Amino acid sequence: MIFKFVIILIVLIFLFLIVSGFVFVATRESKNISNLRFVQMSPNEMHVYYSQNNFYTVQYVPKKQIAPLFGEARNEFGNEIALVRNDLPKDMIKFVTYHELYHLQDIKHKTKFSREINASLAAAPYSFIGFIETIFMTVVNFNRIKYYLNFNE
Repeated sequence: MIFKFVIILIVLIFLFLIVSGFVFVATRESKNISNLRFVQMSPNEMHVYYSQNNFYTVQYVPKKQIAPLFGEARNEFGNEIALVRNDLPKDMIKFVTYHELYHLQDIKHKTKFSREINASLAAAPYSFIGFIETIFMTVVNFNRIKYYLNFNE
């Protein structure tokens, strides 16, 4: 009886530490995108954000343009551009938008894995439902899993 109680207590403490660590990292990383200011929206599904003397453009594009990705951050001729699929659910679009905006500003994380984890943690507070939807839609899509297993540095 006492043994079971100790095991349950250890598991609960472990889960608490994981959740509190997630919240701490998400809060710390989200500061990188919390100072973004929405500037304008154009009729061709493009949004512009401003932060620390930089402009970031988010363009909402059809699935066929970037699939199996949900979003992609690019630097094209000195312009910071994020592409986000326009066929995704509303909450997911919000999450992916902030995820890609984080990528455009991220200069400290070196590996592809650390960039993806930190961008996801930074965007999660802005749309937690979108974060969960993204995880679910990744797990059930074989092409996305294959893409992430094969990407190189």
